[in-house]
Amino acid sequence: MRNSTPPELAANLLLTRCKPPAVFLAAALMTGAHAHGAEPAAESPPILSLKDLVQIPIPKISSASKWEQTATAAPSSVTVIGADEIKQYGYRTLADVLAATRGLYISYDRNYSFLGMRGFNRGDYNNRLLVLVDGHRINNNISDSGSIGTELLLDIDLIDQVEVIRGPAATFYGNNAFFGVINVTTRRPSKKPSSLPGFGAEVSAEAASYDTYKGRATWGRLFENDLELLFSGSILDSDGQEKLYFREFDSPASNNGIARRGDGDSYKSGFGTIRWRDFTLQGGFITREKGNPTAQYFTGFNDPRHGTTDDRGYADLSFAHEFGEDMKLSAKVYYDRYEFSRDQPGPDLTFPLNREEQTGEWWGSELQFTSTLWENHKVILGGEYRDDFNQQRRNFDVDPYALYADTQRSTYNYGLFAQGDFAILPNLHMNAGVRYDRYGDNDPAGNPRIAFIFNPAKSSTFKAIYGTAFRAPNFFERTFNPDLVPETIRSFELAYEQQIGKNLRSSVSLFHNRIDDLISLRADPVTGASTYQNILGADAQGVEAEIEGFWSGGVRTRLSYSYADTEDRETFLRLTDSPAHLAKLNLSVPLQKDKIFANLEFQYTSSRKALTGPEASGFGIINFTLFSQNLLKGLDMSASVYNLLDRDYRDPATLFHSQGLLERDGRSFRGKVTWRF
Repeated sequence: MRNSTPPELAANLLLTRCKPPAVFLAAALMTGAHAHGAEPAAESPPILSLKDLVQIPIPKISSASKWEQTATAAPSSVTVIGADEIKQYGYRTLADVLAATRGLYISYDRNYSFLGMRGFNRGDYNNRLLVLVDGHRINNNISDSGSIGTELLLDIDLIDQVEVIRGPAATFYGNNAFFGVINVTTRRPSKKPSSLPGFGAEVSAEAASYDTYKGRATWGRLFENDLELLFSGSILDSDGQEKLYFREFDSPASNNGIARRGDGDSYKSGFGTIRWRDFTLQGGFITREKGNPTAQYFTGFNDPRHGTTDDRGYADLSFAHEFGEDMKLSAKVYYDRYEFSRDQPGPDLTFPLNREEQTGEWWGSELQFTSTLWENHKVILGGEYRDDFNQQRRNFDVDPYALYADTQRSTYNYGLFAQGDFAILPNLHMNAGVRYDRYGDNDPAGNPRIAFIFNPAKSSTFKAIYGTAFRAPNFFERTFNPDLVPETIRSFELAYEQQIGKNLRSSVSLFHNRIDDLISLRADPVTGASTYQNILGADAQGVEAEIEGFWSGGVRTRLSYSYADTEDRETFLRLTDSPAHLAKLNLSVPLQKDKIFANLEFQYTSSRKALTGPEASGFGIINFTLFSQNLLKGLDMSASVYNLLDRDYRDPATLFHSQGLLERDGRSFRGKVTWRF
């Protein structure tokens, strides 16, 4: 670690390069401990010290097997990112959290963030990954998109932990759990001092580059009769980049390739939970407007009318009751709604404004029974039903009105699943399950998963995992080609996890994925028009390795490396937007015990093939955050610099862009204050 930036140098660099608000905040962080060191702690706990860290258990998760278990016992390769790490490293969205996670990478088209996992990222709305909030499906029923950027209805400050479950998980979740599952669990009030007080309120305010401002207010309370309440609201407004250059539009008629004031982003969101004994009522909503400066969908360039609006909301009522220590029954019923619109201007004002509108509504229910048999065996049986009773797509010119597409339909799907965890030997478990799905008009699908988990010693775990999954063609894809069939995946993985003394934890995984009937956007050989088609498929194999350290004085480190080799089986070429190498380093150093932390992260992504034009060059970026807690009672502050060295880098564009590459942001700043009372 001697080559890492020392915390004093990083802090000085922050002070000399920040804009005035960040300078003031950084100075306050560095000096506040002397001015207020005697203040008693508020209800937020200190970030764990080394003594605490080496004594805490392996993180517990609930999404890999739909029951609570340690990450090492799960039949998957798992990463858990907690709320303390989210605060320390200044993550702004779920996409930021995932970008810092082993084997994952983010591509951004200046509208949405697309998650790549194990060398696979098609830029088509994250519909091969299932995104959950407290177990509730966030993927919509139009494009099956899983939100991870500013369009996610959950504020980043409400996250307790993020569970990244790698590998097919259709055994439990059915459609979209293709490459993995991202489950976000939310914070809860507690009678004990915690990250969210058992009573009272929490407010935060942020100011960042590009005239970005954000505010949040949260109130939570746990009553003596076990009634638990949490309500939160957030608002964000950002002008975005004032100007962006795209060489593909470099002509006098297109403002010499410069798009001005078209990158704005704003949203209003709310989230709430009511829990009482065995019942939980939870819901959230967001309305988000995002400018699109890229002339996506081959529309007019440098026209501020080009933008999208996303509205997403849900309500979920669940029941969970334990019958002694050996049996548990859970059930839920829910309603979801999604609305999307996109304004697409023509090449000039003589063309009418075109509008794309999509609306989805659905309700569903789930029943699950879990039982423990003979102490060492656990069995789970369940089923779910979903009715997509409203799926609409309309495309029309606004004025004069001209209708080009008006499609409406409904779809139902249901699934039955069973899984068991069986102790073959005291240190050898077999986890096996299967799920039967009927998804609309598609043929029924059966997807198994089996994993052997071996512990030759208390500190060592070996996992051998095999699983399959499917992704049914979504409503949007089928409006272009109703003859599509589901794509499928078969996955093999070997994983080894090792605790090394008190200070280190390590993991190594080898994986192979084989994808058949891959759904891709291709030109029709007869008409030449682009449409969705099933192609032969793709293969991916690789290795992931990670080591974490918890050092004396509270220093925390994490280093990971991933290699992925992908191939289109039709062309025998590497897939687009598929980096062979990913490397990540995280370093957290306490500058004052339990008060001030310097946090540095480095992320390297190797070159990636683009759909057109030159490939995206490899790049490495550094982010730095100075974080403090309880300098004053209940007050947390942070100052962050993203892309510290102001690297110029680009992501491959999606299928819907004229450009081959899209520019990412240079150096930017954020200051944040959170107060609990």
